Amino acid sequence: MIILKAFIPQKVLYQNEILQYKLGQELYHRYKNMDIEMVPIKDHHNVEFIKKAPDEKFVEFKKYLVLGVRKSLRPTPNERSADFIVPFTSSGCSAMCTYCYLVCNFFKGSYLRIFVNREEMIKAIQRKIKQVGEEKTYEIGSTSDMVLENTITGNLKWAIEEFGKLEKAKCTFATKFSMVDELLDAKHNGNTQMRISVNPDYIIRKIEIGTSKLHDRINAANSMYKAGYKIGINIAPIILLDNWQDMYRELFELLSNNLEKELKKQLFFELIFMTYGFANDTINKVALKGTIDVFDKDKMRPKGRGKYCYDYGIREDAADFFRQMIHYYFPSSKISYIV
Repeated sequence: MIILKAFIPQKVLYQNEILQYKLGQELYHRYKNMDIEMVPIKDHHNVEFIKKAPDEKFVEFKKYLVLGVRKSLRPTPNERSADFIVPFTSSGCSAMCTYCYLVCNFFKGSYLRIFVNREEMIKAIQRKIKQVGEEKTYEIGSTSDMVLENTITGNLKWAIEEFGKLEKAKCTFATKFSMVDELLDAKHNGNTQMRISVNPDYIIRKIEIGTSKLHDRINAANSMYKAGYKIGINIAPIILLDNWQDMYRELFELLSNNLEKELKKQLFFELIFMTYGFANDTINKVALKGTIDVFDKDKMRPKGRGKYCYDYGIREDAADFFRQMIHYYFPSSKISYIV
């Protein structure tokens, strides 16, 4: 399987508190021994010199790694991919997708952050399991890509095996990356599902900058299925470019022809239409010049402060198209949700 090169940070920013944790010590000494510049910071979410820097430096900050301790650990209810969203071991990403919702929310602060207090996170989940008293699913990658993070920390394999020990709890994560080889022998006990995020090849190459290629993602889904994981397809975000029907029809045909036969029988889909923000537009124009403009004022409407989504009618017509494609190519599959 062809994979992206390992993420080697240009600079590491760290809270001193990480040295109170074994993982924090390991990461600190790893990068220090690599002669990477180590910069102490007070808050992982509020790095002053990054906030004050010009937007043009966005790409540079994407090459940084921030190490911190996560304070908020409480799982929150969710009605889509899981029953609860868990604040987990990372936030942000090294990729530079031009629609990124993390940029919408954190602007230049969408750099990759890793939190080293993973044992405290599992304990928070155990408390929630005891409180709820029935089987629930927990989303562990809502603000990051856990497959990417795993190449740095091993935290995803660790989390999968921790969930494998639990009763009345399953974990789920979505990914745009294909580096799953380390996960194939994890003792998951059937308690983990992976949703592989896909888009047409053109969108991945031109818009999802720094993520894995489409055929590598498909291969990763097949490998994980063979290793006993439940697999879903996350079409996210759906971007309605001028020739979107042709591109997505080709995507469904490619998935149908290349996913394992038995995998297709248990497949489920999540469909997520793109939200685009002023923050994305600002960053793209100054830091990602030459990328495709995914904002279409003729198709989109305001969605809260500084954000846009597709008009109701346009979105519903597109949703019907996707329902038809899934029914045709994957008649045994279900759609978990469309949003």
